[in-house]
Amino acid sequence: MKIREFKKVVFKNARKKGIDNFELYHMSSHEFECSINKGEIQSYKDAENGGASFKALKNGKAGYSFTEDYTEDEAERIVTDALENLELIDSDDVEVIGTTKFEIENWKDYDMRFDEISPKQKIEDTKQLEKKILEKDQRIVMVPYCFYNDMYNEIYFANSNDVEYSYKNGGGGMYAGAMATNGNQNKFGVDFMFSTDPKQIDIEKLASSVAEKSIGLLDAKSIKSGKYPVVLSYNTVGDILGLLVQMISAENVQKGFSLLKDKIGEKICSEKITITDRRFYQDSIFNCPADSQGTLTKDKEIISEGVLTTYLHTLKTALKDGVSPTGNAFRSSYKGVESILPVNIDFAGGHVSLDGLFEQMDSGLYITNVQGMHSGANPVSGEFSLGAEGYKIEDGKKAYPIEQITLSGNLLKMLQNVKLIGSDKQMAMVMSHGMYTPSILISELDIAGND
Repeated sequence: MKIREFKKVVFKNARKKGIDNFELYHMSSHEFECSINKGEIQSYKDAENGGASFKALKNGKAGYSFTEDYTEDEAERIVTDALENLELIDSDDVEVIGTTKFEIENWKDYDMRFDEISPKQKIEDTKQLEKKILEKDQRIVMVPYCFYNDMYNEIYFANSNDVEYSYKNGGGGMYAGAMATNGNQNKFGVDFMFSTDPKQIDIEKLASSVAEKSIGLLDAKSIKSGKYPVVLSYNTVGDILGLLVQMISAENVQKGFSLLKDKIGEKICSEKITITDRRFYQDSIFNCPADSQGTLTKDKEIISEGVLTTYLHTLKTALKDGVSPTGNAFRSSYKGVESILPVNIDFAGGHVSLDGLFEQMDSGLYITNVQGMHSGANPVSGEFSLGAEGYKIEDGKKAYPIEQITLSGNLLKMLQNVKLIGSDKQMAMVMSHGMYTPSILISELDIAGND
């Protein structure tokens, strides 16, 4: 049976068993992916999967069960299993379900345009991307990563408080990495394009960018340690803001795992910075009108002209803090545990081009890539120490590539030292949520190099 018919049977069974509070969450997904190496298909996936989770609440505790089969027997089993699992829960946390009914208005679902492209064409496009990258320069010796991917998710949610909605999101794109060599050094450059519209995926432009990112770093050398003015590329800003995403999670705040505890309403960074979580961002594959708990998503400023205005909440964390939920509880699958995530982080751009940032800095560093975010960044202290590479800037222009340096500091102090924000905002390479960031000029950062 279809999911809405299945829901009616499940809910009837739940009420028969004396459950007053419950919810059903359905997710079905389709993903197509292929990778090319040396003109041949290296991997291929064209898969569909899906199912539903049932959540039952009693005395503040929750029990879960799952199914992939929408039948009469399964509609009874998942209710029974959820009740049995509920009895095994030993936690002081109070579980709740959504109570606020809403209508999703003025919403544009993903229109499935990538599904109109044949698998044969998707494979051919990926082969073309690899070929074009290799043709850009003879110093490019291999393209170890060359992927095409598109996907969509269909979500349906209903609970015993008559909260009910459905939506569809998704999109597609390409990702590639190239290795260039000068005989002494090997350098790796990567880039990607993802959108809800296949026409936005420009193979020629992506090939040029990947080639430039690898070739441009050849002949790199280290620099002396010291304090330098720094321009961070939009993608590097996105990487480092991953630390902020952890810090604004209300769950992390409540557990004492965030530097931003008790800082709502305080100025935590430069007044030039405004960061908004947007439920819909043009061409984002992550857009969604409601979260996995039946809470309507909404646009909300997280940082407004330097002032922290909100944490991101689930129903549970909002209850603990006595505030309204923010619609930021999401699952990666119907069996997944809910995590606190933004929908689309939008770091408001400025009016200065990237070249303009270099000119304003005059002499300093342009950081294009950092490594070690998982091991070298701490959301409790805000401290980070990251391997980095990029370019030395002299007289407002790129002078030469740099490598074997370490970028260190404190996230909040760094954001307090932002002098200018670029106009080059783009999607950063983050695959759990949308991240749209510009390049920024920072007055100084500590750099450890080759002394």
